[in-house]
Amino acid sequence: MVNKVLAGFFALAVAGYASAGTTTYETQSWNLGSGGSWDSNSLSFTSGTVGMTVTAWSSSGNYSCDSGPECDSSNVSYDKDPYIESAVLTRYSSGLGAVNDDEDYSSPHHALDNKGSANSWIDYDMVLFEFDTAVELTSVQAGWYSSDSDISIVGYTGTGSLDDTPFSTDTKWSDLFDDGWTYQTDKFNIGTNVANISPGFESKYWLVGVYNSVFSGNAGDSKYDAVKLKGITTTKSEAQTQVPEPATYALLLIGAAAIFRRKLSA
Repeated sequence: MVNKVLAGFFALAVAGYASAGTTTYETQSWNLGSGGSWDSNSLSFTSGTVGMTVTAWSSSGNYSCDSGPECDSSNVSYDKDPYIESAVLTRYSSGLGAVNDDEDYSSPHHALDNKGSANSWIDYDMVLFEFDTAVELTSVQAGWYSSDSDISIVGYTGTGSLDDTPFSTDTKWSDLFDDGWTYQTDKFNIGTNVANISPGFESKYWLVGVYNSVFSGNAGDSKYDAVKLKGITTTKSEAQTQVPEPATYALLLIGAAAIFRRKLSA
């Protein structure tokens, strides 16, 4: 009987010390729209304990194209000026857009679009979400669209942090995979609905923009989309370890020792 009691005490002690840690998830909801219309180089947001900075980028850099699907005039993603450069970030009540160097503020060019610029050259607009901690991008919602509403999503899985100039002057969208970026998904015809995604990884950097077939390699159209991003949601994981109370296990061991002494003196 004593042996069974002792075994019970020690089983409780071992189970307590072997308590597995748990993972909890904090969800952030980001409202990207505003009451007015204006433009900026960047915008900053906060949700819960997470901070985020947003910038706009577009393939509007115009000089000789070296290689890649953007340089192939027979490819659906052919872009006469395919190099990535900073764009003006626009903000409306219906969400975020971008105006690149080749276009004006007329509709739909004030949004994230691939409809062709003012001089008929195709440019692909995207916004870069930079978080102060790694998060998983779990949904995207557009607040406005024109003609078509297909989007592409890419996450950074490289090592280290990106600086204020994350793309060099000779970087094209197809070059990102050599720079630590990972294609996540395309979402088609999202309208103004919420598009849920499941990346399966957390990152400090996410690119969201109009559909561009160079990311997936699919031969879908890449010329008729224009959207404004009204909101996104993210989650941040937090590992929590259950630490046993030292006093609890001290009492268990004292009790076990007392029972053992009684058995010896009987």
